[in-house]
Amino acid sequence: MTDITPTIIPTSEAHCPVHNERKVSLSEQEVSPPIVIDAEGVWHINGYDEARQILRSEFTKQAGFRAEKIGKRMQTVVRKPPILFLEGEEHHRMRRETNKFFTPAITDKQYQGFMETFAEELIERLKTRRQMDLRELTLDMAMRVAAQVVGLTSSMVPGLKQRLEGILNVGNVSETLKSSRLHQIFVQRHVIGFLLFDVKPAIRARRKRPQNDVISYLISRDYSDLEILTECLVYGVAGMATTREFISIALWHLMEKPHLRQRMLVGSQEERYAILHEILRLEPIVGHLKRRTTGEIRLESEGATRTIPAGTLVDVNIFAANADPRMTGGTGLSLCPARPMTSTQGKVPEPVMSFGDGTHRCPGAYIAIQESDIFLRKLLAIDTLKIEKTPDVRYNDTLSGYEVSRFIISI
Repeated sequence: MTDITPTIIPTSEAHCPVHNERKVSLSEQEVSPPIVIDAEGVWHINGYDEARQILRSEFTKQAGFRAEKIGKRMQTVVRKPPILFLEGEEHHRMRRETNKFFTPAITDKQYQGFMETFAEELIERLKTRRQMDLRELTLDMAMRVAAQVVGLTSSMVPGLKQRLEGILNVGNVSETLKSSRLHQIFVQRHVIGFLLFDVKPAIRARRKRPQNDVISYLISRDYSDLEILTECLVYGVAGMATTREFISIALWHLMEKPHLRQRMLVGSQEERYAILHEILRLEPIVGHLKRRTTGEIRLESEGATRTIPAGTLVDVNIFAANADPRMTGGTGLSLCPARPMTSTQGKVPEPVMSFGDGTHRCPGAYIAIQESDIFLRKLLAIDTLKIEKTPDVRYNDTLSGYEVSRFIISI
């Protein structure tokens, strides 16, 4: 495809449309006042400046992803909780030591070639079948990359994908069913299978021959098999779930915007990543991040100071914060790569809050974007690619965000 159009980099806010281009329509995405306190005393943070202050505060702890419920149970069975639930100096230390697995340099050197090769295999599968559910392809791509990074490459029997998908589907049932004995048995079956057939064989292999991956690191830190299992669930399952959803939503947008599709094929890496970051800003996969305050927090908002009491539950609405009209100039619900963004809190990153912020910011941000870039470019290069069926979108309680399904594509 010939490069016949200018780059997508805008020079002013005038380049950004004002209409709503979000594919995902959820009530909690609506742009609201920066701070709302509900009848139960929960502080809902909808503004970007306010959200950044909360996520970077030293007086909060993780309260999302069922941390408060699961964390208490976990304390009775493991010595070392997973990094998602760690706080303070222990969390900082572990993040410093594990960041080496996710740096751009390591990703380019250790995973880029693998991602290119495996993406080609998936494209060939699509060419053979002619029509597929994109969800099958994105699951395979995200799973294989996550497995490489974590070290889940020595499974005893086939079926890693099915076991991980079974664990992922936990969030797609009602609260009543979640509390049932039958559902608990169903979940335990997948987790136990994952431990026996995937995690334990990986541990045995890494004890004999350590690699530059998460499991080898955890073994060096004297983690038990059960503690390694919990980290594999955090790094592997969570990372896989978010990346597969992003690839789907990105393709949906790019197929409807020929000029952006072309830029993904002929633009520089900087330009391509700007496009992907803007799609992620518009459609954040994880829509809410929850924190519990451990001390009073003085929050600056619109020229006034408000004090959040210690022990308060704070719900940071990423859907709303990413579209804050004060930051986006009132065009936050449109897709406008490299848009101008301003904030009293300093430079605004292109994905805004989509990877979180502060000490619990997603460590795999670069890997997720590179993986998505590689797979999407190979998919978009198929001239005859088309969407046969507009996908379904539903809320996923595990992600506190959306899930794209039944996305049929053909060539």
